[in-house]
Amino acid sequence: MKILVVGMGLIGGSVCKVLKARTKYTVHGCDVDESVLQAALADGAIDDIGKMEDGVYDICIVCLHPRVAQPCMKQALPFLKKGSILMDMCGLKGQMVLEFTNACRIAGVDYVGTHPMAGRERSGYFASVPNLFDRANFIITPTYGTNQEAVEKVSALAKEIGFGKIVLTTPHRHDDMIAYTSQLAHIVSSAYVKDDCMDDAVSFSGGSFQDMTRVATMDEKLWASLFMDNRLLLLHHLELLIAHLSEYRTALETQDEAALKLLIADGRRVQEENVRRKKHDLEEKEQNA
Repeated sequence: MKILVVGMGLIGGSVCKVLKARTKYTVHGCDVDESVLQAALADGAIDDIGKMEDGVYDICIVCLHPRVAQPCMKQALPFLKKGSILMDMCGLKGQMVLEFTNACRIAGVDYVGTHPMAGRERSGYFASVPNLFDRANFIITPTYGTNQEAVEKVSALAKEIGFGKIVLTTPHRHDDMIAYTSQLAHIVSSAYVKDDCMDDAVSFSGGSFQDMTRVATMDEKLWASLFMDNRLLLLHHLELLIAHLSEYRTALETQDEAALKLLIADGRRVQEENVRRKKHDLEEKEQNA
């Protein structure tokens, strides 16, 4: 199989490295930065340089920001190999999946929207590693018109490069969950570090502080655009968070220790139930293995 990876940043670079390390597929890379492509060639992360318009690839994996990925895919669509798979790894799906499923079907190409749930604090090709996806979740967002055989091929490829769990969901459900599990967490982290204790926080911090502040180093250009493109769903979860925080503030302001205990207990109950579900899913997976 001949694969093209478009966008050689953290995700794309890691895809190339793991494909070369664990499969025998031919891997070509595409990026606007020539120095990155030369570095990838030198590293053995790709076999050669290519572009989607070459029309020779069995799978094109687009690892770009959604605002860049969409015009790029539109431009290349007429040139893609008939019967091939076009998949993206963009952080938002929504209308993009509906549009490209239909457009690709007309062009004789199978489109599959995906999102790898993996990352690092650093970005770019030189932060990419071949084990980035090990045991991570891989989201696939089929919709009406998605070719099931293409979904199965993409799922198999994801397993080959180390993903632990394949999750199938709708594009809207994906964006809603990403607003909560990823984007909201980044906003909270960014706001949390803006405290007058931050100057000497490292001297007094442990694991909880590190967990809360880790993603505050996000790239503002990338994340601001992702937040805006998912604005309505993100606002919904942000409002819920503000409402819950207000309950804790009210309990503290009124010195209502009983109410505070109830709020903490309720949070513990929700998390314990989440841990139980995760443990059950893991045990079920091991039994079926």
